[in-house]
Amino acid sequence: MTWRNVLTFQVVEFFRPLVNLSFFAMERLWPGNIPVEHAVSIALHFLCSVLVFHFVVNLTMRSRIAAAAAILFAVTSIHSAAVLWISARTTLMSTFFLLSSVVLLTAPTGHGRTRVAAATALYVLALASKEEAIAGMLLVLLVFLLERGPIDGRPRPPQHERPAAARRTGPAAVLSFAVVTVIYLMLRESIMGGFFRENWGPGAHVLRNLGGGFLYQFYPWPVFSLFYPRAGVIAQPAGPFVPEILALPLAVILIWTGYAIGKRFEMTIAVGWTALALLPESPFKYRFFSTDSLSQDRYYYLSSVGSMLAIAVLLGALWNARSRVARAATVALFVLFVAGSFLRVDRIERRWDDFTKMYREVVQAIVEESDRFPEVTTLAVEGSPLAVPYLEDAVDLARPGRRVVEVKGGRTDAARYAPCLYISYTGTRPKLMRVVKIEGGA
Repeated sequence: MTWRNVLTFQVVEFFRPLVNLSFFAMERLWPGNIPVEHAVSIALHFLCSVLVFHFVVNLTMRSRIAAAAAILFAVTSIHSAAVLWISARTTLMSTFFLLSSVVLLTAPTGHGRTRVAAATALYVLALASKEEAIAGMLLVLLVFLLERGPIDGRPRPPQHERPAAARRTGPAAVLSFAVVTVIYLMLRESIMGGFFRENWGPGAHVLRNLGGGFLYQFYPWPVFSLFYPRAGVIAQPAGPFVPEILALPLAVILIWTGYAIGKRFEMTIAVGWTALALLPESPFKYRFFSTDSLSQDRYYYLSSVGSMLAIAVLLGALWNARSRVARAATVALFVLFVAGSFLRVDRIERRWDDFTKMYREVVQAIVEESDRFPEVTTLAVEGSPLAVPYLEDAVDLARPGRRVVEVKGGRTDAARYAPCLYISYTGTRPKLMRVVKIEGGA
């Protein structure tokens, strides 16, 4: 990136100008300083947790539930990749700006037009950070629709008695977000040249992933982390919609429970937010209810605002039972959640360390092998252990001028790029690399 192209430069074909600017500036202030990069991720996660607190307070006017939701959001392991992986700053930045926007819209004070204008500007910044922020349109619409109806199962009260969100989020905000969304989609289409990719597009997997991502967030990770670690690994399910289909009855049970405990408004917001925030990510063509992908759980970062609110509402209902046994159980469950989450994050971090080591070894091996043939500048890679676009960038940084191309048809396919080095991998763990030089015309 340069100052001229920093806002249009596409990293692995994504349009994220604000993140470009973030990394570009940091690499000039603190070049290669990994601790500073991680510190920024942790700071952004902390700010997002604070915003979760204010968002829930604005919606419910209940500070205890808001504090519980914010703490659970801060420590949960279900979105660890968003904080552990520096490249996931896209998720942290987009969520920070989107939550700031929604907090502003639902705040109990402020002028209507100024509020909508500022919230819309923050929504634009969220979209400029990552595409998933487009869920903001759906989330604002959700709050707007729910505030039109009864609150907690009771008839809609007078305006001055209604929750803050019900007095503030109006049709102007929905319209403004809708206009920005349409403009963004047109702009992204013109810059990227299309919405669909080889691993991303419409299909039945969208519904499956919505269900899988929903179930993943309510899976009892803390319990398994503390008492049965083997259950912390979810293999790729065999059935096309099983167990993801269980997400629907789970959502119904949660909403019914919210109605039964007098927290229908809060629980409906929580369940709706959890599902709608997953929608922009669900077209990815791999299974969400699985732990096969180390970085996949970053997709649940925005969505987990809703799932953590749902858990906080349930804990709050148990606490409000007012018996000593119920309150002791509430404290025990909260401590279990926090302790189990910390333990699981530590285990995941060790996996990230192993992945980082593998990443460096793969790049180093390819660079060293290519150095043996300095006359060859094209590297045809098949079955790479890491995504080829990332490999391409890493090799280019180490040896400017070397070109990496991905092939899928074996040596015959690689021959199209001759003269080149054909680099292929066999096995699973560890993967074995084979290098063959293909002369021109071979």
